[in-house]
Amino acid sequence: MIDWSEEHDSDINRTIAELTGENPDKWYPYGGMKGKDYCNNPADAWPIICNYRINLRFPADNPGQQWIACITTPAGEWLAYNTCPLRAAMECFLLSQMPMLQGA
Repeated sequence: MIDWSEEHDSDINRTIAELTGENPDKWYPYGGMKGKDYCNNPADAWPIICNYRINLRFPADNPGQQWIACITTPAGEWLAYNTCPLRAAMECFLLSQMPMLQGA
C-alpha cells in the first residue's frame, strides 16, 4: 500500500487528476496548461472535499499542529493527518480510493 504522507505534492496531484478524469500529461510545462494543485489550492481541492464529504478538524490539544481529515462511508473510515488541511484531505481521499487504485 502506498504511504501518501511520504509522497510529493506533484505525485498526489497527478494521481488525483487521473482518478477524477483529468489528463495531467497536458499540464504545464509539457502541455502548456497550468495544472491543478489539490494539495495547496482550495479552488482545486474543495470540489473533492465536498463531493466525498471529507471532514476536516483541528483538535484543541494538538502538539503536532496537524489537521485531521476523515472520510466515513459504509465501506469504511479513513483518516489522514497533516499540517496543511488540504494536503490532509487529499491524502484521506486517496486512502479511500486505494481499492480502485490497486485494481488498476
